Amino acid sequence: MQRLNHHHLYVFWIFAKTSSFTQTAEALSIAQSAVTTQVRLLEEALGINLINRANPRRPQMTEEGRKVLEYADSIFESSRELINWATKGSLPKKRLIRIGAISGLSRNFQFEFIEPLLKELDIKFEITTGDQDNLIQMLSEHQLDVVLSSRNADPDHKTQLHSHVITKSPLLFVTSKKNSVRGKKDLNSILKIQSLFIPGKHFEAKPELDAYLEKFKGIKIAGEIDDVALLRILALRSGQVVVMPEMGIRNDIESGDVVVLLKMNSVEQRFYAITRQKRDPHSDVGILIAKMKNET
Repeated sequence: MQRLNHHHLYVFWIFAKTSSFTQTAEALSIAQSAVTTQVRLLEEALGINLINRANPRRPQMTEEGRKVLEYADSIFESSRELINWATKGSLPKKRLIRIGAISGLSRNFQFEFIEPLLKELDIKFEITTGDQDNLIQMLSEHQLDVVLSSRNADPDHKTQLHSHVITKSPLLFVTSKKNSVRGKKDLNSILKIQSLFIPGKHFEAKPELDAYLEKFKGIKIAGEIDDVALLRILALRSGQVVVMPEMGIRNDIESGDVVVLLKMNSVEQRFYAITRQKRDPHSDVGILIAKMKNET
């Protein structure tokens, strides 16, 4: 079995922190030529390019280099924990999962994804919310381990991404239990006297939803909203009819606060876990994805 030279890896790890051969040499008290030589030896051993040297003054890590950096971070963090345990008896730090969630994403979906972590005492997680483009950028820069979304990743993104479909949820026509029309069986008649709130332009199955709505004559669309949490509030408080994924309103249906007028089996919301690579996501993230797929 080929052995990894951890000294060469350590030199690369220090370089990755500084993005400078000169500063790396100063930090390690060795010649700059020794730094470049040892990084090249690591590249030869791994068979991949870790650094883009097109601009000698500003060398940049390649995508493969960032992946190696993740392993190096883990290796040297484990080394530090081993030393602390051996010399001080201190326990290792908890493993960290950095999760991005697009704004307005179903809270039920987010909870179901992180629920297995609540029983793991050696894992902690951070959740960052924002728009999909910014979160994907953070993912590509290794600031996040996974992005939860209701939209597929852009296939043209410069970073190789993979969107794991981990669950699906049919769309429902729902309204508050206090709505006087809830007892009517003819949805077409209801929509002639009630306004309708529907998912907005970023809803992935918007064309299918629009085609479905064409069968209803004279409907009045009061608003198109990309925020599932706000659609839920409208279902509870607006006194109108709302179209939204079952995932986002399930608890209110079970409690009886919301009534289902119609379930659209032909139109559904997909929920994704987006990772940097198809075959090798963050190990703990891969386990979470597999668990949620198995439960749906």
